[in-house]
Amino acid sequence: MYAVSIGKSINRILKTPLVTRAMRPEFGSRLYELRDREFNDEYKLLATRYTYEAIKKYEPRVKVEKVNFKLDPVSGVVTLVITLTNGEIVEVKND
Repeated sequence: MYAVSIGKSINRILKTPLVTRAMRPEFGSRLYELRDREFNDEYKLLATRYTYEAIKKYEPRVKVEKVNFKLDPVSGVVTLVITLTNGEIVEVKND
């Protein structure tokens, strides 16, 4: 049985930059590479790719169905809206 919810697990995975954990340097995602980049089609493509890769590797309980984006035009914060195959929706801010 898992002690951490799927939503919390996905948030932790996607918000952890690669090579920042001493005991598990391969843990995390590459989303940090997109900070301070222009929000355009390339950003969306890379963010979707990095999200699929990290969740597939580190969260065996679910699969990603789709990734959508919400952009706060005032703060510039991008929120990934991840729909999982189990019907759950997880939001992750790339801030």
